[in-house]
Parts: sequence; structure tokens; C-alpha cells
Amino acid sequence: MTTSRSNRVKAAIGTVSLTGAAMGFLSACGVGGDDDQEARTVYCVDEQDQVVDDEQCEEAERNGGFVGGVPFFFLLGGFGGNRYSVGQTIPSQYTGPATRVNPSDTSARSRNGLPGSGRVSSGTRISGGIGSGRVGGGSVGS
Repeated sequence: MTTSRSNRVKAAIGTVSLTGAAMGFLSACGVGGDDDQEARTVYCVDEQDQVVDDEQCEEAERNGGFVGGVPFFFLLGGFGGNRYSVGQTIPSQYTGPATRVNPSDTSARSRNGLPGSGRVSSGTRISGGIGSGRVGGGSVGS
């Protein structure tokens, strides 16, 4: 009986170890989480990462990325679940890893899941990661 009991204990320990390893692997891959590659948010910002009115990026789209000599960008990233309004500056902890897209660069916009042209509303969530082209949670249009 000692041998049988010993084998059952080893089998149980092996099963627990494999289950734990699988859970760790899935956690590391971000399965089921709100990962930046899965869903990003876009804001129209100036060069100081202050959220500006969406019309600034619309005008910058028509003028090579600038309005009155000042550059404007679409800033895409995960912002810790925070929502920002016009006039608020997005903290550097979020802007460092974020992607900046020139509003007039149609190919960069498309690569990053934005429409190639037209209005993109700040706070819009872009699902599916880089290049998916799927936009949700906000208004997008021309």
C-alpha cells in the first residue's frame, strides 16, 4: 500500500505543478487581461502631451502635422484606465511607451489601427493591436 499511496501523491503533485505552470504561462502572455497590444486609446495632443481639441489634429492632417508651426499628434497607448479631457496633460509614465502618429501620415495611421484620414475622437479605444484597423468605443468619421 505504501507504493500505491506514494504513486498517487506523486501524480497529484505533478498535476498541480503542470496546472500552475500553465496558469503562469497564460498570465505572462496576457490572456484575459487588458493588455496595451489588445486595446489602446488615442488622444490628440500637442508637443507637451496636453490633450487638445480634436479639431487640432484634423487641421494638422491637412497641414503636414502642424498648426501655426506647432506639431500635433495622435498619442496611442494604454493610459492605466484613466480618461483625459481637453487641457489635461497625460503623465510621462504613459506617454513614454505610447506611440505618436503624425495626423497627416496616412500609412502610419493605418498601421496603427486608425482610419487613413478623417476625424478621430480623443478617448477612442482601438482594439486588436497594431495594424488591425478596428476602432471602437468612440466616434470616428470625416
